[in-house]
Amino acid sequence: PNMDFPEPKQLTGCTRRPSTNKEYGAPKRHACPHNGCIREFQNKRSLRKHLRVHNPRDHMCAECGKAFKESAKLKRHFLVHTGEKPFPCTFEGCGKRFSLSFNLRTHVRIHTGEKPYVCPFVGCRKKFIQSNNMKAHLLTHGKANMSP
Repeated sequence: PNMDFPEPKQLTGCTRRPSTNKEYGAPKRHACPHNGCIREFQNKRSLRKHLRVHNPRDHMCAECGKAFKESAKLKRHFLVHTGEKPFPCTFEGCGKRFSLSFNLRTHVRIHTGEKPYVCPFVGCRKKFIQSNNMKAHLLTHGKANMSP
C-alpha cells in the first residue's frame, strides 16, 4: 500500500525515543502530560527528569549564551566572567578568595586538617580533603580487600 509518512523535520512535539535502560519492560504508569509526547515512566522521578526536556531555560548568560532554569544559578555562573570572588578565607595570613562558597568550604579543610573522605579498602587508612582525590586514590587498589 502507498503510505505517506511525514519527513522527520515535519514532526511536531517530543521526538525523544524510549530508552533501553532499567525502565524497559517494566509497567509504566506515569505518562508525560506534554502535548504530543508519548513517553511513559514507571516512577515520578523519571517523569520529572524527562519533563526538563520540555521546559525552556529562561535565564541566559549574555556573555557566553549558556542557559539556566534558575536566576540564582545564572548569577553564580556569571562570576566566571567577572572574576569576582566574594568568599574570602578568614584564616589569618591566607588571603585566598573564592567565587563559590563550596570551594571555600573545601579550602578551609587545608587549615583545619579535616579529611572527611576515607578510603574504604581494608587495611588502608588514607583520608582525603576532596572526594575526587579519594576516587583517584581508589584506582591504585585492586578489587580485592574491599570492605563490605
